[in-house]
Amino acid sequence: MDKPLLGKILLDHKEITEDQLNKAVEYQQKEGGLIGIILVSQGAISEQTLVKYLAIQAEKVTST
Repeated sequence: MDKPLLGKILLDHKEITEDQLNKAVEYQQKEGGLIGIILVSQGAISEQTLVKYLAIQAEKVTST
């Protein structure tokens, strides 16, 4: 089973806006990198939020 996308999880939990995700994805396509790190560097989420949702993402992978 594919792991759920971090951006989608953050959107679903209203941690980021669609615009913030689009900007991060655009940056990722041009420069590369991990979406979570990009969102932190752009100030969209904190490092603590990133860690929290990476754990949620990992749980969804192992529970499916």
